[in-house]
Amino acid sequence: MPLTDVLRLLNARSDTPYTGHRLANPFVATERGVDVHFADLQLRSHFFPIINTASGSQHGHAAGLSVTGISSRRTLNPGAVFVLPSNDSEFVYLDRLVRTLHALNYLTLPACGNLLLKVHQRHVLSVPTDHGLAFEELLQQCCLLPTQVTLEIDINGLEDVQRLKQAIASYKSRGYGIAIARFGHSCIDFGLVEVLQPNIVKLAPALSASTCRKTGMIARLHDQGAKVMIESADTTATRSAAAENGVDLLQSASLDGWHGDF
Repeated sequence: MPLTDVLRLLNARSDTPYTGHRLANPFVATERGVDVHFADLQLRSHFFPIINTASGSQHGHAAGLSVTGISSRRTLNPGAVFVLPSNDSEFVYLDRLVRTLHALNYLTLPACGNLLLKVHQRHVLSVPTDHGLAFEELLQQCCLLPTQVTLEIDINGLEDVQRLKQAIASYKSRGYGIAIARFGHSCIDFGLVEVLQPNIVKLAPALSASTCRKTGMIARLHDQGAKVMIESADTTATRSAAAENGVDLLQSASLDGWHGDF
C-alpha cells in the first residue's frame, strides 16, 4: 500500500482520546519520510544501528525522537511532548503515536533488521489487559509484524513487578521481543531478570562505562537466556572490548531517549 494511503488510514482512526486541534491529521508526509505534528510540535524519527559485536553484522536499529516547535523552530527535549497528556488514556495514545511514527519511518531504511522501540512505564501500568494488541494492529498498517520489533522498558523504580510481568508475558505472547533498560542503574537484580525473562538486558550507562570486570555478571545474564547490550560510540576498539567482555550487542550512541529523564 502506498505511504500516502497508509497515512490517510492512520489519520482517520477514530479512537483518539483527544479533542480539538492536537490530533488533527498528526501524520505528515515529508521528503525524508513521515513526521508527526502534535500541539504545535514537530516529532521526527532518528535511528541508531545495533551491531552484533562478535560478527560485526547488523542486528537492527534503535529508534529515537527529536522534537521541534513548529512556530518557534526551537529544539526541545524529547520528553517535553510527554508532559502534555492530561490523563492515562491520552498518554497511552501518544506513546503509541510515537512508536507508530518510528515504525513508518523504519520502512524507509535500506536494511531494517529488528526495530528497538521504547515503551514508557506509565503506558505499561495504564493499559489494563492485552498489552501489545492495539500496537500490533497499528504495525499491520505499517506492514510490520511484532516479531520484527523489540520493546524496551526501563524497569528502574517500577514497584508493581507482578503487573510488569503480566504485561511482558502479553507482549511476548504476540511475538514482540523484550529488552529491559538501565540494568544496574540502582542495583543489580538477577532475581528480577529471572522473573521477567527478557530477550535483551541493556546495561545502565554508568555500569557500561565502569572499569570493573563484568564478565561474571554478563555470564549470569546469559545463563538466564538474555543477550546483553550496551550503548556506546561504535568504534573498532569498543566493539572488540565489548565482545571480549561477553557483550552481545552494541547500540551506537544516540540522542537522548524520547522520554528524556522520565
